[in-house]
Amino acid sequence: LIVQRRQRAQQGAAYEALHAGEDDGARALALSRPGWVVLRAAGLAALLAALLNASAYLWYVAVGFASMSKVTAIYNTSCFFAYLFSVLLLRERVQAVKCAAVGVSIVGVALMALGDAGADVALGDGGADVARAAASRAELLGDALSLACACGIGLYQVLYKKHAVPAGFHSLFHVNFMTALLGACTLAIFWAPIPALHALGVERFRWPNAQQLALIAANAAFGVAYNAGFMIALALTSPLFAAIGVMLTIPAMAAVDMAVQGHALPWSALAGGAAILAGFAALTYAECRDAARKAEALSGADSDSLSGD
Repeated sequence: LIVQRRQRAQQGAAYEALHAGEDDGARALALSRPGWVVLRAAGLAALLAALLNASAYLWYVAVGFASMSKVTAIYNTSCFFAYLFSVLLLRERVQAVKCAAVGVSIVGVALMALGDAGADVALGDGGADVARAAASRAELLGDALSLACACGIGLYQVLYKKHAVPAGFHSLFHVNFMTALLGACTLAIFWAPIPALHALGVERFRWPNAQQLALIAANAAFGVAYNAGFMIALALTSPLFAAIGVMLTIPAMAAVDMAVQGHALPWSALAGGAAILAGFAALTYAECRDAARKAEALSGADSDSLSGD
């Protein structure tokens, strides 16, 4: 915490010194054209909400085709897509350790998603073989939908970082403001696909009964807690460390699958989970090493400035 506060203080001072003119220009523009600023924020929130809602819809569809442990594992590869898009869009430096960690984790996801599916198809004969083949195809579809969801979430995080977070400025108020805008856009706009999908026969809408409504309310409450905690973690730490914390859901959901739904975990799922955790451990090591190097560089700069004084 001391190192982080020191880094933020020095980065803030450097930003103020180097970009004072830019800040004055942006502040003058905001004061002279407040309507344009509001429209830009609303348009950005609408685009981000569209990407977020589309990815979330793919997640809910994928749950109907694959087990929760698989969907959760593949969904958590969104941090790797976030790293990929960060290199492409934010021009972050490529590091060999992080690339190796991404490769190991992707192999782990492939083991979890595809390893036991192939084994299921090879067993049995006759009607059982056909049933297993159909189940395997359904799981492959769920895996593909989960992967598309992870890619969309990774792109959403990078676009949010690039366009919705002011450079050199950290504020929980701003995070809450943008989160509220995303929720307002979802409530105002993105209910429209529901009757459209119902009319086209793609997704039939039915009013939930009391039990389903209670489960939906519980899911919404957990979603609010998750999103609030995740956004605060993003503000106080970094997207990578926040994503690492989310990875704790993989063993948790595997345990739920075993206890509640009676799903036995094959060796491929265990090996894949171990590979994913090993990849995240490597990413954590790389991030801690980078933070230590930055702290040493700042300490050296402070020593030079003190000796010069």
